[in-house]
Amino acid sequence: MKKRIVALFMAGVMAAGMLTGCQKAADTAADSTETTAGSEAASGTESNTDKVTLRMSYWNSEDTVAALLDYLAEAVPEVEIEYQFIDNDNYNTVVDTQLSAGEGPDIICESPASALKHAKLGYLQPLNDLGKLYSDAGTNVYSYDGSVYALPGISWFEGIYFNKALFEENNIALPTTFDEYIEVCKEFKKLGIKPLAAGLMSWEPMLKNSMAFVTAEYLSTDAGKEFGSKYREGSITMEGTWDPYIEKWSEMISEGIYTSDMLGIDHTQALDEFATGNAAMFCSGPWDYEAIMAKNPDLQIDMMPFYGTTASEGWLIGGPGCGFAVNANSEHVDLAMKVLEALSTIEGQTALWENNQGGSSYLKGVSFWLPEAYNSAATALNAGNVYCPWNEWGEAAGAHENYGLEFQSYLDGQDLKTTLSNVDAAVAELLSK
Repeated sequence: MKKRIVALFMAGVMAAGMLTGCQKAADTAADSTETTAGSEAASGTESNTDKVTLRMSYWNSEDTVAALLDYLAEAVPEVEIEYQFIDNDNYNTVVDTQLSAGEGPDIICESPASALKHAKLGYLQPLNDLGKLYSDAGTNVYSYDGSVYALPGISWFEGIYFNKALFEENNIALPTTFDEYIEVCKEFKKLGIKPLAAGLMSWEPMLKNSMAFVTAEYLSTDAGKEFGSKYREGSITMEGTWDPYIEKWSEMISEGIYTSDMLGIDHTQALDEFATGNAAMFCSGPWDYEAIMAKNPDLQIDMMPFYGTTASEGWLIGGPGCGFAVNANSEHVDLAMKVLEALSTIEGQTALWENNQGGSSYLKGVSFWLPEAYNSAATALNAGNVYCPWNEWGEAAGAHENYGLEFQSYLDGQDLKTTLSNVDAAVAELLSK
């Protein structure tokens, strides 16, 4: 297999399930690869006198890791990887059952919530030394009690697409802080141009936009980096902690960038507004690139990250598609670790990216070529500044939808204390189950 950093970009590779980073695989793959909880574990089975078979489980079909498997066959020749696809609907049940019996795959693809659960139960091998090779934004969501239990895979990400011509024709400079961003929006409003197209009929846009600001302003700092772990343990609340950051972000509402009429606009309508030049900006990710260009092939677009009040590389909202973990009960932990060591190289990350283009790597010092539509987000991507706050909420990660719904109510006049308290209540309920 040709090992390279630059490859052809395929926008739209990331499916509609971007919020969780989980791409549901085709059912047809299950017939040939799926094993049930009662199946005999492949760990330790020798395919020949020279190789040891290790089993790797994932909820994505094998074609999403084909290049990676080819690379690992070369990089770790003493290992033969038996790939086990398990449909996303059954993945957690099957893996939980196998691990609880002291069996299961040698290498497990984990979501942040499942990694936390399995780490607490002692099912996963700590990966602290390898974890140091990755950015904190990638490993934080796979950390428990001071140790890293999974290595982040290629990320999905979302930033702010912008119409380059509208910026250039009106001599409007790109912002480098949140305050500058607000001023840019005001300039477009004065020109009679809608600053930001947003389909707030969905709860997603304000969820992502506000959380990206809180990430840049608080969660990425020393003061806020432990918030996620404390939140999932119930030792801290959003109300009383996030208030000053959301109050600042609320300039998006008070300055008329987000308006109540947008609650009647859906995602497709907002995309059309941007694609046809009726709005200067639109928050989305690579999965919408082709749809935008299909609407207007001549449109020149770029993507900027989200910013806090202090100038920085900026942040994109997003997270790893999966985390690669080692079963602590594997008969071949040493060989499984060698596989993850191979993954933690430029070549390994490139091979993983080969079938998951449109994302970025959390491995320090690794960057991938992306088209001009992502030039202004490149610094943030290369810095590994791609983060999804709710991935750290453990069993309460599903409450991110409650957050989005509460912020729709906030836009419609609900007070901030009630908004954040309602999110805390939803999180607490999920954690109590």
